[in-house]
Amino acid sequence: MDAIQQRGWTYLPIRSFRHAISPTDLISFGEILYLCIKYRFDIVHTNSSKPGLLGRIAARIAGIPLIVHSIHGTAFQDYQSPLVYRGYMMLEKLANHCSDYSIFVNNSDRLKCLQLGLLPERKAITIYNALRPDVTENSSGQRDPKSFTIGSTIRFSEQKNVVNLTVAACKACKMNDKLKFILLGDGEHFNLCKSIVHSHRLSQRIILPGWDSDVKPWLKVFDAFILYSRWEAMPYSIIEAMHAGLPIIGSDIPSIRELVDDSVGWLVRLNDHDMLVSTMIDVASDPSGAKLKGTAAAKKVVQISDYNSMITSYRNIYEGKSDA
Repeated sequence: MDAIQQRGWTYLPIRSFRHAISPTDLISFGEILYLCIKYRFDIVHTNSSKPGLLGRIAARIAGIPLIVHSIHGTAFQDYQSPLVYRGYMMLEKLANHCSDYSIFVNNSDRLKCLQLGLLPERKAITIYNALRPDVTENSSGQRDPKSFTIGSTIRFSEQKNVVNLTVAACKACKMNDKLKFILLGDGEHFNLCKSIVHSHRLSQRIILPGWDSDVKPWLKVFDAFILYSRWEAMPYSIIEAMHAGLPIIGSDIPSIRELVDDSVGWLVRLNDHDMLVSTMIDVASDPSGAKLKGTAAAKKVVQISDYNSMITSYRNIYEGKSDA
């Protein structure tokens, strides 16, 4: 909110809104509909699953001329029960019907939704996430040669698979004295992960500093970056790490495969604990090879994730240009 107000934008909070599904969602829907009718917006652009559902339906009822939704990952995931999976899928199909365009930040989710028949192809557009040029920099050449540090900027949540990552890091550290880890972030599993590290007496080698909004100084001490998520859309953390010239260890899921291949890092199968540990050890055992992959990562990310292309694509959509 502070950042919005600093830019001089108007902030209209929906105070009844809750993250989890709740009876108050009906109140939130009413508030959104009221705002759409009162302000007669030219464009409504929604993000996230539940706000995207309520916002798109309300905007359509209010007669908003252009309704756009950005899909940062779908609400339906393979780990869910068939009933929940299909329910979320049908809600997404309903919301897509109410919008003019759905923006996917990776191409794999776009293709999946098209194959499932959740929206027509003319509404489905892929625009990759990108960072402003002034917030990207290569951070090579400032690391400790006596150790090999694998780092992450991460939310300590179920999605990010952080408990399994922490357990694997503990095992890898015991098998390779050179390895260190820095897992930067916070979340619901933070204290559990901290307890796991403490129980293995590895607090000096697996460092959990907590949340820090400025990740640049941390990237400068990483030798490799890891994100072992269960699912992702198009993670800014990997994009930022690649810009910093870091090789990437990623979970072998469709969206991460769009960024990471053998030339820039390593992909590890989900739920393959042994492969995860062995990859960590192998990466630390070949620092020169890791550095080469980091150099390739910095070159590849500018080809995939271009800030000017992202801005132009969104502007084209807002201006109604057919080549968006």
